[in-house]
Amino acid sequence: MEAALFWIQGIHHPWPHVAEHGNRKAVMLIPGFMAHDLTLAPLAGICKWLGHKTFFTGIRSNSNCPRETLIHLERHLERIYEDEGRVVIIGQSLGGVYAREIAARRPELVERVITLGSPVRLVEDSANALVVVMARMMGHLRNKEAGCLTSSCACGMMLVERNLGEIPTTVIYSKTDGVVHWESCIDRSDAKTVENLEVSASHVGMGMNSEVLRIIADRLAMAPRPMSSGTPPTPRTMRRREAIHPLT
Repeated sequence: MEAALFWIQGIHHPWPHVAEHGNRKAVMLIPGFMAHDLTLAPLAGICKWLGHKTFFTGIRSNSNCPRETLIHLERHLERIYEDEGRVVIIGQSLGGVYAREIAARRPELVERVITLGSPVRLVEDSANALVVVMARMMGHLRNKEAGCLTSSCACGMMLVERNLGEIPTTVIYSKTDGVVHWESCIDRSDAKTVENLEVSASHVGMGMNSEVLRIIADRLAMAPRPMSSGTPPTPRTMRRREAIHPLT
């Protein structure tokens, strides 16, 4: 771990640790398209080192039906909220699209959303041709030829820009992404709670990029946002605690 931390750019500047600022967060991590939870292990390690509590979501390959994946992620979010309170959701690429979607559905459970190279419009309009072909191929292999992750998705879910209201949202994008068109990653809403931050990173490498890690560390150190005037989640809205099987 010490060697990894030495590698991080900016080692001479103190990193915001929970022991200093006291704002310990629960962090839920969602990997990118076709990726495994462990692709975000370096990011999880940094968050833990800073004193936060991290949670993976049991995704072995983020290429399942969007509707099924969102149900799975929402159950994880509820479980974490029950034990830890409001959750910071960090998603890379497609994982960020899902992070925005479940935050829009369950804003009372979410503290902040951070997306890494995530399009906020239809995947087919945002990714390069190879990614679109891979998405269609995966849908075929899973017997979902109707077009999961495309505009013809039979799930009825549209991967489009969502208004997250009062939830602070940090959008991280790179003009050297190479996979997702960087302009499609920018949240062009007028919400004061949204910030678009440009970094110099590749699409796959965002979760290990020193500039990205510094931004995430700083945002996690911020004080929790005030509770809204709405009614907090009641036991009726929470599912009973049960085993959540991983997505294949």
